[in-house]
Amino acid sequence: MRIDWHGIFPALSTPCDDTGALDEESLRNEVRWNIEKGAHGLIVSIMAGEFHKFSDEERKRCYEIVVEEAKGKVPVLAGTSHSGTEVVIQLSQYAKEIGVDGIVVLPPYFNLQDGKAALSLYDHYATIARRIDIPIMIQDCEGTGPFMCTTLFKRLADDFKNIVAVKLEGPTSFQKALEMREMAPDVVLFGGMAAANMLEELKIGVAGNVPDACLTDVLVGVYENFKAGNLEEAEKLFKRYKVWLNFLQLHRLSNYEVEKETLRQRRVIKSSYTRLPRGPLLTDEDQEELNRILRDLGLL
Repeated sequence: MRIDWHGIFPALSTPCDDTGALDEESLRNEVRWNIEKGAHGLIVSIMAGEFHKFSDEERKRCYEIVVEEAKGKVPVLAGTSHSGTEVVIQLSQYAKEIGVDGIVVLPPYFNLQDGKAALSLYDHYATIARRIDIPIMIQDCEGTGPFMCTTLFKRLADDFKNIVAVKLEGPTSFQKALEMREMAPDVVLFGGMAAANMLEELKIGVAGNVPDACLTDVLVGVYENFKAGNLEEAEKLFKRYKVWLNFLQLHRLSNYEVEKETLRQRRVIKSSYTRLPRGPLLTDEDQEELNRILRDLGLL
């Protein structure tokens, strides 16, 4: 199963109004804005979208909205992760029916003991791949579940033609990317980690990145300049991005709110409300500092 996924695939935030209800209008605007800023694809309802805080019906509604607003202009991938394999399949089947181009699946995050993890993970992804004929991106996130090794990725990709991509995230992601380029060069690799290692990853053949959806214009500039051979300009733009990234890392316990507040200040969504459970709220001083950073970067 061949795909052409490359570039910047923002992980959309899931906006809420000030009461915590899903804000469909803001989500539609977020989709349009990211496409206007040059996104090469969109991903809905993964970790950056706080999928774990939304009901299955809300997640399905988000799939619908993103597919409707994207209008086929860019690939749309739906995060269908769940702690139960059968629920992943149900969400994935629905996503396929409404026209998504692929799904993104985390490993299950309960009841995996170290001695059984590899077999259980294989069974989880193999069952999904057998039951639904759609391109699958494995979302590797070392901080939220069991450790997945590159031999597991290769085995799954060898056994199932619809397991086509891996999103790497975590302390060993760069090493895994190097190994995968050697072991399974046909598997499409994307970086994560808020694009912190994006330039280094592109240099070793990673296809793109799944960053937050609030500075898409800057990261598209980095990617496009890199692909055009303008490394100096790519590094210059990435240096600008790292000013915001440093703020995000300082407030890592409030990462969802930082992303949403950035979108709000850029007039993409109406509210930065984040559902419980959540980290510390940004103070007025924090919001003012973020505003200063965005103004200095020319993003407001």
